[in-house]
Amino acid sequence: MDEDTQLVLAMPRRELFRINGFTRKIEMDILHSLTEDTWYAMPASLENNYDAKEVRLGVVVTRDHGGEQFLIDEYGVALHATPIPPEAGQLGSGLVSLRQLALVAGKTLVGVTNAQVELVGYCNEDSLPECRPYFLLVYRLRVPPSEVTPPGMNWISKAALHGVPLDPVSALIMGSW
Repeated sequence: MDEDTQLVLAMPRRELFRINGFTRKIEMDILHSLTEDTWYAMPASLENNYDAKEVRLGVVVTRDHGGEQFLIDEYGVALHATPIPPEAGQLGSGLVSLRQLALVAGKTLVGVTNAQVELVGYCNEDSLPECRPYFLLVYRLRVPPSEVTPPGMNWISKAALHGVPLDPVSALIMGSW
């Protein structure tokens, strides 16, 4: 299937209207909607759709190395996001499949075998063009302090983040971290 015809996870916007920006508050209504009211759709059918939005999975990679550090790529990306295809269902059911997909995505990005993943929040920001089409589930992938830095990436301490030019979505997420 070519990229234009791949299905992506979608959900109704009704629960999303009250979320603006990035929030670390996990709400049961959102989790319920993610487990009970999602479907797979063509990305084009979700463009400018007032009733539905694509759900994407975002991963922020961290390690504790004398304080929390974040993995940032050479383009200033701290939140690495990906569509959620129907194949994610092979990893489990409901939220379990999304958690497992976050773990697989993070491990693929960093190349680790020993990592922990947790849902840390969501992002819904219609005023930011890079975010407008998506509802982002934000997971943190914690890797061991000794983890090798992947090519084209750097570990940045929380205190040093203000001096790093981040892409708009990463800046939104990290600004609220």
